[in-house]
Amino acid sequence: MKTAIALCASLLCVRMCDAAGEKAAAPLLACNPKAIGAGERPRYRDLVKRLRAAVRGRVEISNGYAFKLDSKAMTLPEAAEWIGMERLCCPFLTLQLSASGNEAGWLLTLTGPAGVKQLIAAEFPM
Repeated sequence: MKTAIALCASLLCVRMCDAAGEKAAAPLLACNPKAIGAGERPRYRDLVKRLRAAVRGRVEISNGYAFKLDSKAMTLPEAAEWIGMERLCCPFLTLQLSASGNEAGWLLTLTGPAGVKQLIAAEFPM
């Protein structure tokens, strides 16, 4: 469980601040791991593990990362299921899943407000 909700747990106390140290108007980078119910957590942990194993590449974009996922390691419905759960616990993330024609693999894009890029990179190191 510790590894499965690492992104959520690592974001609990991170805040967006301006140069003066006061809270900025930008969204709070905070996650609520309890948003995923106890009954769903085993499935969530399995999906996170499978997602990490499916990553075949990472491309940095201005406000996040795009990840190439191996379609043999994680199906499109499984990736969509993970997105459905992840958006509950980390509502500041923008998650997008793309499939293109007959190309093997999926493209998962994770973006968000300033500061989120470092957290995504830490959760999905390459």
